[in-house]
Amino acid sequence: MTDTRISKAQMLHACLIKQQLIISDFEHEVKNLRAEITRHDDIASQDHRGTPERNEMLVRMEHELMFLKNELMMLEKIDEDKQSDEVELGAVVVTDQRIFFISTSVDFAEVNGQSFFGISTKAPIYHLMKGKKEGDCFEFSGVRYRILEVY
Repeated sequence: MTDTRISKAQMLHACLIKQQLIISDFEHEVKNLRAEITRHDDIASQDHRGTPERNEMLVRMEHELMFLKNELMMLEKIDEDKQSDEVELGAVVVTDQRIFFISTSVDFAEVNGQSFFGISTKAPIYHLMKGKKEGDCFEFSGVRYRILEVY
């Protein structure tokens, strides 16, 4: 396309950093919640325990943390040197509307002043564009996208 093309390596690096930061934040929150539950259990009387909701929240947060770590592992498996000619995991998809990196759900990221969206292979939009090539079109949420380049 042009010399302003975002390198897949830079996109992958940005996604990895973003995912690691999200995981770090979650780990911090889980640690704090565990400490709060432990403190509460230590001082609460038998007839006044308010921790079932907190325990449920902790379980949900630990489940989300596990999901985030799995997403990080998926990111780490992407080959930044692999060239794609169709929409698949690891592909960069440049459309007339925006740029997508098929990897994990990263709402919005930026590299060298150019923004892109990380899209999970589980996302509904991915299923509409999967296997498509340069010149193909797809529609999502009332927006029509024309694929200008896949790499």
